[in-house]
Amino acid sequence: MKHFVFYFLTCFLITASCHRRTIPVLSIQVKNSDYIESIESDGTIQAVNNNIVVAPRVWSDMKVSHLAKEGTLVKKGDTVCILEAAELMANLEKLKTDLEKIKTSKDSLEATQAMQLSVLEAQVETNRAQMEISMLDSIQLKFAPEVRKKLINLEMEKVKIEKMKLEKKLASQKKITASEIAQFSARIAMQENQVQISQDQANSLYLKAPVDGLVIRAEMPEWVTNLGYKVEEGNTVYNPMPIFQIPDMSKMQLSVEVPEADYKRINTDQKVEIKISSIAGLKTTGKVVRKSLATKNKDQKSAVKSYEVIVSIDSCDSKMSPGLGASCSIIINEVKDTLVVPSAAIFTKDSTKIVYVSKDHKYIPVQIETGLSNSSESIVSKGLKGNEIIALMEPPYFLISHTAYPKASGKNKSSSVKSDTSSKDSLNKIVLLKN
Repeated sequence: MKHFVFYFLTCFLITASCHRRTIPVLSIQVKNSDYIESIESDGTIQAVNNNIVVAPRVWSDMKVSHLAKEGTLVKKGDTVCILEAAELMANLEKLKTDLEKIKTSKDSLEATQAMQLSVLEAQVETNRAQMEISMLDSIQLKFAPEVRKKLINLEMEKVKIEKMKLEKKLASQKKITASEIAQFSARIAMQENQVQISQDQANSLYLKAPVDGLVIRAEMPEWVTNLGYKVEEGNTVYNPMPIFQIPDMSKMQLSVEVPEADYKRINTDQKVEIKISSIAGLKTTGKVVRKSLATKNKDQKSAVKSYEVIVSIDSCDSKMSPGLGASCSIIINEVKDTLVVPSAAIFTKDSTKIVYVSKDHKYIPVQIETGLSNSSESIVSKGLKGNEIIALMEPPYFLISHTAYPKASGKNKSSSVKSDTSSKDSLNKIVLLKN
């Protein structure tokens, strides 16, 4: 029985040894390429310039009764939104009614004053006639007795006095009439001004498009409701809340939110590659133009902070519109035509970076030096010339050529020998364990 077990284990080890020599090792050929290190993030397209229309300055609560749908194409002067202000309209009607009352009172006063002036003017004319009669009587004075002369003279003096009184009364009445009419005119002017102010406010409830373009409904302020909730019909609004905006479609930008760790690596003028999520095949480029210092916490309970980065868009397609989502790659580092290998193909042995170069069905550990590096790719500055085939995973022990690293120190050589001895010891332990 012992002989049978020994024979079985011997056959197993020989078979395994033959089989392991055929184990494939995933490899790649080293070639020159562009090294690109980027930060991937998502953003929202915005217009650089927006024509924002806000709620008018009305001292009354306003409610949205009509608002054009999102994305509606409008012309300059078109009515986009209609607001209701019940208190304002009630006050406007009252002001108009009061104005009509004042005008009626003025008309009544003018009629009364005109009648009084007509009576006084008639009295003055009557007095003038009496004066003329008295003048005719004065011709007879030279032939009349003394008593008659005195009576005629007294009558003439009476007529003169009456004339003066009537003329003064008429002049005074004209002044009073002018003053009262002026007061009414001033009241009417003030009332008309109030009516005009209220009418202008009522007219301002009809919000019109300042330019041609697409209507984009504004987001409600945070102090009114949660962010992301746009103005809708039935909402109560206040001055100076934005109601809608018409963006300038000729110049766009991208608002990107990035985590704090990535934000520190981003600088202005860095190149950005942009892909519009909802439009297949639509790609463009841009660059970082501004970094916002204000943090944004989507979840107040979360300690993770994000910052806004504004990216310009070099070429604006007609299909682009504000609000569309986009994915972007912010290029942090870029080196053209350099030797790049996958970072997974680089291994560290005794604080030395190596790659396994394929040669004669074996893999030789080659010491290298690296430049710029990230989690996926690394630039090889020394150790490789290009066109070598290197392993993407550490090859099995029996496929590694256990020679010294090229130009390696004695320490690295002993380390290789030690590793070889250690591997053999492990194999012997497996055989003994099976026995």
